[in-house]
Amino acid sequence: MAMSGQAINSIATIIKRLEAATSRLEDLAASPAGPAAPTRGTGAGVGPVAAGGDAAGPSSTIAVADPPAVTAFDDYLEQPLKDYAGLSEQIGGLVAQQAKHVSSAFSAQRSLIKLAASCAKPSGGVSSPVFANLLQPLQQALMAVTDVREKNRSERTLFNHLSAVSEGIPAVGWVAVEPKPGPFVSEMKDSAQFYTNRVIKEFKEKGKEHVEWCRAFIKVFEALKEYVMKTHTTGLSWNPNGGDAASYKEEAGAGGGAASGGAPPPPPPPPAPVAPGLDGGAPPPPPPPPAAAAATSAAAGAGGMDAVFSQLNQGEGITRGLKKVDSSQMTHKNPELRSSAPGPASSSSSKPTPPKPGSKPSSLRPKKPAQTALEGNKWTVEYHENPAQPIVIEATELNQTVNIYGCKGAVIQIKGKINAVAMVSCSKTSVVLDTLVSSLEITSSPSFAVQVTGKVPTILLDSCDSGQIYLSRESMEAEIVASKCSALNVSVPKEGAEEGEYTELALPEQLRFGVKGGVLRSEVVAHSG
Repeated sequence: MAMSGQAINSIATIIKRLEAATSRLEDLAASPAGPAAPTRGTGAGVGPVAAGGDAAGPSSTIAVADPPAVTAFDDYLEQPLKDYAGLSEQIGGLVAQQAKHVSSAFSAQRSLIKLAASCAKPSGGVSSPVFANLLQPLQQALMAVTDVREKNRSERTLFNHLSAVSEGIPAVGWVAVEPKPGPFVSEMKDSAQFYTNRVIKEFKEKGKEHVEWCRAFIKVFEALKEYVMKTHTTGLSWNPNGGDAASYKEEAGAGGGAASGGAPPPPPPPPAPVAPGLDGGAPPPPPPPPAAAAATSAAAGAGGMDAVFSQLNQGEGITRGLKKVDSSQMTHKNPELRSSAPGPASSSSSKPTPPKPGSKPSSLRPKKPAQTALEGNKWTVEYHENPAQPIVIEATELNQTVNIYGCKGAVIQIKGKINAVAMVSCSKTSVVLDTLVSSLEITSSPSFAVQVTGKVPTILLDSCDSGQIYLSRESMEAEIVASKCSALNVSVPKEGAEEGEYTELALPEQLRFGVKGGVLRSEVVAHSG
């Protein structure tokens, strides 16, 4: 009877423990998901799962920390952007409007950096269609910044402000620059500083907030350069173990952008049954995952190093595989062998010279924004590529000049009488002009075409190929000076013919030189037949 009484006491004790454990599980299951989230990493955190609740509930309340690259971005740029935006609101008007687009550009860049930290680099790099799609929000913000200036050119009071921002904001395009994005940011900062210096000079005595605005804006790009040089030294940093960048946007739109692109979190461990004799404490942790792959790689690495050390420890036996050379074959003992046998040919052929890395193709270089602007008395026409409409410049002053640079497939019409026109590094670009006081200069511009409707006294050509020049009757006496050029033609109006009929004359390319009387003389080589 004593033994049966002890058994009954043990059963009663077990029942009480089971009731206590069940009560605790019910309390945990009935509690809200919020308090359970902080204890997810502790033993009690598995309570809701053990009670049969939704495992996704607590995990959805855990905030995912930003990647280090995004955190550094905030540390470097949050305060400079805040200062710039505050001073822009203080000035107000178009400056404040443009500052909002600048904030949108940096916000789009922050999102792209966060995406890159979670995704692998797209196949094809910065020239791939996937990366081009990822750049669209950033490009739209850049266009909005430049549009504020282009649509308000009549605003003379704040035009230098708008120009400074428009010239500097392309610095955010460093994400598409490889392998040295830092100098690109510095170059854009210098372009912006050209206009901020104008603002400082103009408002030094009459507007302190404008001077502070200039300094705050330049500090933004100084901070951006420092961040890029430290975090993205050779280009935008990607996650080699991340997910697909093309699908990141869709996942982020569904509310899972913070975790998209990476591996899903491991499932929670299954609930451990409450066995008799256990108290109400937390169940033991699950066993660690198998480390077969790690052990295999470690063994392979150890085997490779063991093989290296075994070869090094051979001692004198390491020379067993060398061929013995007779004294008659030694060049230092037989001078006649030095000229006849320079050495085995196999040694040079076995190690081919690696090809030198070529320069970066122009298709992968970042495109700079096109612009047509009047700065003082100088018109600047840059980076227009296959525009849909001709670019028309209405020149109103005699001392104005037009500089055309980096255009491709563009048609530029210059109306009025101006001082000079210069075209540099353009391709397949046509220029129609009226009258020049000084000269027309064309440098390093293949496949160009120029039509003069008025009078031009001098035309200077340097390093140009496949060019066509149409002269008017007033410019028949124009002087043409060409150097390092080929395939150039000059068309002049036919005498007594109708308007629009030209005679094509080829500029000579071959000269004959000779020294006569101690003087170098040259003449054009004429071919007949």
